Amino acid sequence: MLGRKAPKNGSAGAAALVEGRDNISNLPDGVLQHILSFLPAQDVVRTCVLAKSWRHMWESTTVLRFVWGGTNEPESMIPEFVDHLLRLRIHGCTPLDTCEFRLLGYHEIDMTRINFWIRIALQCKVRVLELMCWGIPPLDDHPIFISQYLKKLQLAGLSDDEMPSRLLDFSCCPNLEDLKIVDCYLGCALLISSQSLKRLTIENGSFGPDCRMPICAPNLVSLWLEVSNGMIPSLQRMPSLLAAYVNIDSDVDCIDSDDDDGDDDEDNQSILLQGLSDVQNLVLKSFWTEMIIFRRDLKFCSSFNKLKSLLINEYWCEPPDFSALACLLKLSPVLEKLTLQLYSEGPEHDVEIKLSCKPLKMSAAISQHLKTVEVKCQVYDERVRNVLTFLSKLDIFQRIEGYA
Repeated sequence: MLGRKAPKNGSAGAAALVEGRDNISNLPDGVLQHILSFLPAQDVVRTCVLAKSWRHMWESTTVLRFVWGGTNEPESMIPEFVDHLLRLRIHGCTPLDTCEFRLLGYHEIDMTRINFWIRIALQCKVRVLELMCWGIPPLDDHPIFISQYLKKLQLAGLSDDEMPSRLLDFSCCPNLEDLKIVDCYLGCALLISSQSLKRLTIENGSFGPDCRMPICAPNLVSLWLEVSNGMIPSLQRMPSLLAAYVNIDSDVDCIDSDDDDGDDDEDNQSILLQGLSDVQNLVLKSFWTEMIIFRRDLKFCSSFNKLKSLLINEYWCEPPDFSALACLLKLSPVLEKLTLQLYSEGPEHDVEIKLSCKPLKMSAAISQHLKTVEVKCQVYDERVRNVLTFLSKLDIFQRIEGYA
């Protein structure tokens, strides 16, 4: 469109083109670079033919997005294009802010080549690196992250059984603050380790069936942990933790015999809960009633002395004595808000029940700071009534609105 006369009818193109002038090119370079940051790298390079002023604009872009799988690009040309473009950036004077590799089922690229790209991106002082590799052939090599500039890293789709142990050691990234891992198999990783990490997200994480992976990130402020398969990772203490979401949907740590006691070193220490003991806002879920980690952890966990908001599901509300719920409440002396999400995945719930709390009359077994208690479910049935009956024994009484 650049260089053409503006339509007389005032169409959308007239805003950018007036009397044949290229008004887009007159925008400040910072604005143009921001526009380019949303485009795939192939399209960024093509802008060099738009006008003379655009000829070298692509060379100083701070964002490179390499996206393929389902595009119209000749597949055999794309890896060579990435090689060439990244080599040019090594000698450039503009550091990279963001580099994204989104490889969707492209089977002609192996991990060795991807590692080459990652090394160049790190040499270009990239701050945000995203690597999504669904459908890539088995790993015969692995990326080693060494950078004093990297602040945010996202890994997705790395699911080969040969995942090497060094992959998640970020001791050579002293400024890494944000790590997101999605749909990855972490079975052979020895640990997740970082002193600088502030935010850690593991979505649909699959872990090994025979060994438990420690997570060592003492400066975390936010944790999102979803375990879909394998042994639940162990959490080391995180004294600065503000919010945590933990959802266990794996049956590996379930009771597989009448006696769930073992002989290993884990029998005398917490796996998860002690590492969460300094959190302020906590969500704890499991959909396997036989899963023993949470309940056994209660024996070794100190109090949640900072916990103010707690959301749990039906796993914690098992009759007849509701011992897990009672113990969790006893360990939360400053709790202000309790939400029970029972037999409902949400986020919408057909039934929401608000309960009345009277601090002067409440049982000494729960926080005297408790102000809000809510029960959210799909059906108000016998299971829910049993939970409400237990809560009434703690002087927390039912107030149902809009439900007969």
